[in-house]
Amino acid sequence: METSLPLIGRDAEMRCFTTLLGWVAPDRAAVLLVDGPPDSGRARLLRECAAEGRRLGAAVAVTRERVVVVRDHAGPVDAYAPGGLVASAPVLIVATSAAGLENVPAEVHRIRLGPLSPADVRRLLAHALPGTRPGPRLLDLTRVAAGRPGAVVRLIAGLREEGLLRIVDGSAVPLPGRLPDRTRARLAGRFAALSPAARHLVQAATALPSPFPPARLAALLGSTVLGLLPAIEEALDSGLLTAAGEALSFSHDLVRPVVEAAMPCAVVAALRSERGARPRPAAARRGPRPAVSREADWSALSGREMEIAELVGQALTNRQIADRVGLSPHTVNYHLRQIFQKLGLASRVELVSSLRRREAAAMR
Repeated sequence: METSLPLIGRDAEMRCFTTLLGWVAPDRAAVLLVDGPPDSGRARLLRECAAEGRRLGAAVAVTRERVVVVRDHAGPVDAYAPGGLVASAPVLIVATSAAGLENVPAEVHRIRLGPLSPADVRRLLAHALPGTRPGPRLLDLTRVAAGRPGAVVRLIAGLREEGLLRIVDGSAVPLPGRLPDRTRARLAGRFAALSPAARHLVQAATALPSPFPPARLAALLGSTVLGLLPAIEEALDSGLLTAAGEALSFSHDLVRPVVEAAMPCAVVAALRSERGARPRPAAARRGPRPAVSREADWSALSGREMEIAELVGQALTNRQIADRVGLSPHTVNYHLRQIFQKLGLASRVELVSSLRRREAAAMR
């Protein structure tokens, strides 16, 4: 089913491919490494690159992890030993792993496949369910896929195979509170594949109502957000948890029972009890928020924090900042919270205003 659907939401990645294919030349090869979490569509992107290369008249060789595209070349191409062609032909290698390419003289580029936008998920559903429209309940259920096209396609296939999808007045409506067995099994497999630290973190998250701040999860585990950062990033990469603004959340409420199914019943009962004990509202624990100081103490920031603050001042998004400084968006988000706390700010708008005042003061 997946291969019969059009490639959706990967226009920027395909433009990167065609740009590099036009750039390569003899003795100027390129490797495009495609990264991304499970079900993000890495293998599908490789197939699309192979098809586009053939459409453009290039010679193409394919393996499971690699596509070798050679322009202006009529002879055979060995996908397992592409380095021999680099000196004489324009070679572009698209791969999901750098293994076996260490000795290929080429300029390396990297892309990471992120989640599809809600609009792209709707487009994918429209193609997967032709002649119907996705109802609000189905759109909500696709959150379990965390924006990953492969997971969306498998979810729809499972709903149809198990009779969990109904067509009501032209609208596709899933039965409430049900996940296909194949989706539950895949989620359980991702949970089992986590490192012990990340698995413990996801288990602890079942004790918190979604969404929840990372600091609260850290307090529950007796750690700090910085100390939990690798486990948080691994949990996010698994798709079990997602980032909801500055908070974390299970990708869907139906993911929580999948995690709980792998835990002892007594532990699940205790965690549910903790989740039901709602804390007092923040306003009852703290006084009114102090007014923001107009003179922020910039010396309190580390070099990395100062760099990120200045990039915020250039109107870059967290994703753009992450690409610029070589960090993950989740780490950039953590640094931003540290910046806000150290400077006594509450938002990006206040941070930009404070940066402008700082720049104006420096020019006096």
